[in-house]
Amino acid sequence: GRVRVKFNWDRYNPSNQDSSCWIRVAQAWAGTGFGNLAIPRVGQEVIVDFLNGDPDQPIIMGRTYHQENRTPGSLPGTKTQMTIRSKTYKGSGFNELKFDDATGKEQVYIHAQKNMNT
Repeated sequence: GRVRVKFNWDRYNPSNQDSSCWIRVAQAWAGTGFGNLAIPRVGQEVIVDFLNGDPDQPIIMGRTYHQENRTPGSLPGTKTQMTIRSKTYKGSGFNELKFDDATGKEQVYIHAQKNMNT
């Protein structure tokens, strides 16, 4: 997947579909017809690098949380958890997969906003 971004340093140009070229998004696992796909959503802050330092080859390496874009949980309450939570497109719902590794309370939690097929 590819997306366009609005670079923070580009303060004087309008934020629109021509703000940047299409930029590839690095994934944790990518192969022909398999892997995972997590595309940044509008408004998310991304980390952009350039392959071999070439400004004509940008690639999104990840995303980051900040003051307005907070984590799904807060410390110290979530220190033993690993969570994958999506957000319903144009809605307030979510899907979630959570692993809790607290000693003696280990748990895998799955939440589906509407339908859960297993």
